[in-house]
Amino acid sequence: MVFGYNERRPRKEDYDAFINKFSKGLEDICNSSFYDGLSLMLYGSYVRGDYVPGRSDIDAVLIFPEDVVTDKIAIGKISRLLYNILIETNVKFQVTPLDTTVMKDGRFNSFTDDFIEYFRDEGRIILGPDYRKQMTCLQLKTGEENSLSYNLRKIRQALLFAEHDSHVNYATYLDKFNKTLDAASRGSKQILYLVDGDIRKNRFSALNELGDVFPNLNVEPLRRIKCLYDNPEKLDRLYEHPRRVLRVQREAVTFMEEVIMAYIDEFPREEKRLGLMLSSED
Repeated sequence: MVFGYNERRPRKEDYDAFINKFSKGLEDICNSSFYDGLSLMLYGSYVRGDYVPGRSDIDAVLIFPEDVVTDKIAIGKISRLLYNILIETNVKFQVTPLDTTVMKDGRFNSFTDDFIEYFRDEGRIILGPDYRKQMTCLQLKTGEENSLSYNLRKIRQALLFAEHDSHVNYATYLDKFNKTLDAASRGSKQILYLVDGDIRKNRFSALNELGDVFPNLNVEPLRRIKCLYDNPEKLDRLYEHPRRVLRVQREAVTFMEEVIMAYIDEFPREEKRLGLMLSSED
């Protein structure tokens, strides 16, 4: 779909309506579920006021008050909220989901130090706590950290938009679903590379090693992903059941979060790593 060709361009009032409805919906979710600590921060052209209606995105950071593993019930509610509002407004919402642990650690935070000035100068907290002074943005990251940061962001983002994508364009939804399986299976060997520097060529080659390095990690989700890779006909049958697809997607995202959480717990970030917290710019 292309704005101005086969899709309606959103107007200024659509942008304002999206923010008002989304922030109100998030507040209702937090109040009804006693879910404290969720934060929504806007930044970018919409906040500055130099955005172009019908062309610009709304840029945002949605921070979950969790220790890496996000609350999938809350994400499900937010996903349904996004679907209902996007159907009405049609705006492009570019949101980065974060959790407080990844945000503070920095290594798997997709924001690097070039975002510090943006967040400090133009960040606008719409809902919840202002976490900016607790956010660590690294200047230097390894290649695997960059890849894991990017993939963690994308698969969490895909889960947030799952309700919208599955209703509006199921093929797009399945494409994001498969990329989630790719990221979760590849992420396990990437984490082990950070541990010992050894390259594993096969995405499932780390399956038997993960339990040795992280004894408390449940690797069964990775085995189920491998089963879908080894038996494409099972994957094809799964496609016919959107709710089952969503369950597998949630499990894959949770698995990748648990792998990253296990690594952060076992291997704390070296303080000498070049990085800045937003508070250092005050």
